[in-house]
Amino acid sequence: MRKIILVFCAFLLNLFILNISYAENFYIKKYDVIMNVKENREVEVKEVLDVYFTNPSHGIFRTIPLKNKIQREDSTSSVENSFVTNVKASELYKKYIKNGYLVIQMGSPNFRVTGPKTYRITYTYKSGIDRLKDADEFYFNIIGVQWNTLINHVRFKIIMPKDFDKSKVGFSTGRYGAMGYNPDFLKFNITGNEITGYTTGSLNPREGITVRILLPEKYFIQNMSISFPQTISIIVVIMTLLAVGIWYKYGKEDIVIPVVNFYPPEGKNSAELEVEYSGYSTENGIMSLILYLANKGYLEIEDDVVSYTFKKLKDYDGSKSSEKTLFEAIFQNGRESVTLIELQSSFSFSLYCQAIMRSLTNLKNALFEKNTWSCGKVLIFFLSILSILTSIVFTLGNYSFYLLFQYSFLFLFPVIAILVFALAISIPQNKKNIGFITLWSLMFGGIPLAIIISSAENLEGNYPLLILEIVCLVITIICLVNMPKRNRKGRERLGQILGFKKYLETVEKGRLQQLINENPTYCEDILPFAFALGIMDSWLNNLEGLNIQTPKWYKGENFTYRSLRRFSNDLSNASNTIGSSLSSSRSGSGHSGGGRSGGGHGGGGGGSW
Repeated sequence: MRKIILVFCAFLLNLFILNISYAENFYIKKYDVIMNVKENREVEVKEVLDVYFTNPSHGIFRTIPLKNKIQREDSTSSVENSFVTNVKASELYKKYIKNGYLVIQMGSPNFRVTGPKTYRITYTYKSGIDRLKDADEFYFNIIGVQWNTLINHVRFKIIMPKDFDKSKVGFSTGRYGAMGYNPDFLKFNITGNEITGYTTGSLNPREGITVRILLPEKYFIQNMSISFPQTISIIVVIMTLLAVGIWYKYGKEDIVIPVVNFYPPEGKNSAELEVEYSGYSTENGIMSLILYLANKGYLEIEDDVVSYTFKKLKDYDGSKSSEKTLFEAIFQNGRESVTLIELQSSFSFSLYCQAIMRSLTNLKNALFEKNTWSCGKVLIFFLSILSILTSIVFTLGNYSFYLLFQYSFLFLFPVIAILVFALAISIPQNKKNIGFITLWSLMFGGIPLAIIISSAENLEGNYPLLILEIVCLVITIICLVNMPKRNRKGRERLGQILGFKKYLETVEKGRLQQLINENPTYCEDILPFAFALGIMDSWLNNLEGLNIQTPKWYKGENFTYRSLRRFSNDLSNASNTIGSSLSSSRSGSGHSGGGRSGGGHGGGGGGSW
């Protein structure tokens, strides 16, 4: 009798936990999907949902995304808009657009339903232009990853318009981003142009099924309409003039005069100094706070050559929220010590760091003119439009009609290369890598440009318009690069930081040794700020050959300035890889080729109301 009672209690507890985790008034007993794929990439979709309501509800709603981030196994991605038309449902329904989703709400506000109920939905899904080069694909989320309820069983049928290579069909199951599937969980069969399949088990909340079929180029046929190049050129010139006007009013910067300082500006920690210098916060700035907290006596760093261990010395009692949050993130769950490797691979630590970066970046609001960041976003929007219009004008005059899409897309590569180059060198820390940035830009943009020029049929006939629009692009990029405009306080702070940074990079060893003699902790006090400003190598080079003491927070043998260099490199590597963690999924035994779960077109989810 006692065992029976225990089993019964466990059963009730499981039901209670399931209700909490699903947070829905229903679950889906069976979900059938039929997709009829047309030659123009349109997909006629029919969905049949056998639903069981555990609590009285008016009905269900279905959400279909109108913008999808297409993510593939090779980490390439693109954002594509779509249209959903010809919507029909078996129940009384209404449809509306909310937060980028088409919502199909089925049921009556005057009635509630409990127990089993079947819903039928049909619609036509029209995706954007195929972004793959030298291939087509059918990449669709059969079951979206946004259903917050259990789906007991799934059946699907995909009808393709013509023959395809069966070996190029792949599936992915699980939460968003998962790759591959378990062949014991997902079964499918291909007969002619039809793919049929089913699941042998249940999909948990937020788990989906995605299919990806790699197809030969021109498998799908699309049409487009063309605008006149002259009209587009006029639009480009007007947008460029607007960009110049926006820059002149909200971005033209006053001169900043560096003020030489031997010490960092008072009242700011190293992460805050980074924001005042560059206008935003990075992982490097956050990791510099570890050195800063060590200097303040909150932790010590033990070096065993293989790794580093951070040991808590006392509770944080300061007033800076960024320092307090980071300290708690390092020693979370009451631990007294943690290794750098453990922090590097900790997902929760990454979330803490992201939160700190967001809060620190808000400091820029007090340093820059009120409208400068919003206007910068406007210029980025202008550049996006200009890139598209320029590519269209070029291809209209130089290529056959059926190649317009292919080369219009290819022409975006040199435009993007110019934009990335301009944005990269606008960040002071990146100027030391200008050689690499230039080489990358030339390869990324130069190779596609060479292909374009070699394939052009009438290049000289379209030179004037092309040159005009490239000039407009360059002018807009220049405006964007010079867009963040500081206010008076921001210019004063930047002048102090530039003077301090210049000193750290150029100080003579004799003067530096004199400062160390006057203040034995001078070297370690400067370390977090040099790390945050991205000049750690220059600062450590200046320390070579000098008589420096072992930092009070450092525990290890044979301390030299090289010990600091090794620690700096390891800390920098940690900041570059922080937050990288593997998410659990329902992926199986290596079967792949199906993209990423939730990474294709369509999908979405739904709920009850």
